[in-house]
Amino acid sequence: MGQPIAATAEVVSTSDVSPRQAFEQWEAIVADTVVPAMVEPPVTGHWQGKVSYSQFDRSSVTLMRASAQRVARSRRQVEASGEEYFLVNFVVDGVNWTDQKGRRAQTDSGSVAFFESGRPITSVTTDNALSVIVRTPMDQVLEHSGLARDDLPIATAMPTTGALGVVTGFFRGLAELAPAESARAASVLGAQCVEMVASAVLLATGENSPAPTDSVFTRRQVLAYLRSRFTDPDLTMDEVAHACLVSRRTLYRVCAGFGGPAALVRRMRIEHARKLLRSDPTRPLSAIAFSSGFGTERHFYRAFREETGMTPGEFRSGLDIRNPAAPQ
Repeated sequence: MGQPIAATAEVVSTSDVSPRQAFEQWEAIVADTVVPAMVEPPVTGHWQGKVSYSQFDRSSVTLMRASAQRVARSRRQVEASGEEYFLVNFVVDGVNWTDQKGRRAQTDSGSVAFFESGRPITSVTTDNALSVIVRTPMDQVLEHSGLARDDLPIATAMPTTGALGVVTGFFRGLAELAPAESARAASVLGAQCVEMVASAVLLATGENSPAPTDSVFTRRQVLAYLRSRFTDPDLTMDEVAHACLVSRRTLYRVCAGFGGPAALVRRMRIEHARKLLRSDPTRPLSAIAFSSGFGTERHFYRAFREETGMTPGEFRSGLDIRNPAAPQ
């Protein structure tokens, strides 16, 4: 577990700081505390925003109050991101409309909605709205809840009443702590954040209990093995099942939330290839393909396009545009 982090940041447009300049600063804050996205004001004029941010191991809790804003996370920003997060938005005051996966969640005061950072998202918030935003690694939420990805209640607003209100109250309490107390809480409660988010998801879906302990253990075992072997082009699902002492049926069940073991391996290989493309712009694409676990360049190109919507060369060209100093 890393060192606890707690911070507060505020952005205000003034006679010396234009609303556009304020929004550029705000975009950087949103990228650090939630996810990278493009932020813009729906109306012109004075603008201000403030966040109180606490990092709890790999999870974070942000208390955000701001003037009206529109936030859009593009497919390119999704593709350029590393870790995928499960996002919880609890609206304390105001209204938020968020579109994802073809759905629109209208989250009013006292309501909560769930989203994922691995898909494009568009969000509009009313003036002076106050929200608590929880960011937790997607893989940990799936592990602790035992749910498949398609079972997650994405872009569905629901009232924070009953047991669900207890969970949202826990996170609001964390968000409203003073920075010094947040650091202390992080060292004690850090591990509880993922479990509380998983509990909120189970309550929202009507499930009664998380996955059995052996299911959680098996999934962790499978993930650890795949992370250690995904660059081997000869890796087979039979080998994975045998190494983890499970049947093929169990292997596919515990990986269902990731689209299946083969899809998970492909995703790991593509992410590794993207890291190599960023870190070594002059390395031949054929070498990157083989280093990432692909048996042939053709398979690499097809998988990369299916996963990212572009070819490896197009991805590299995009990096060159964003970084003109990169070697040609």
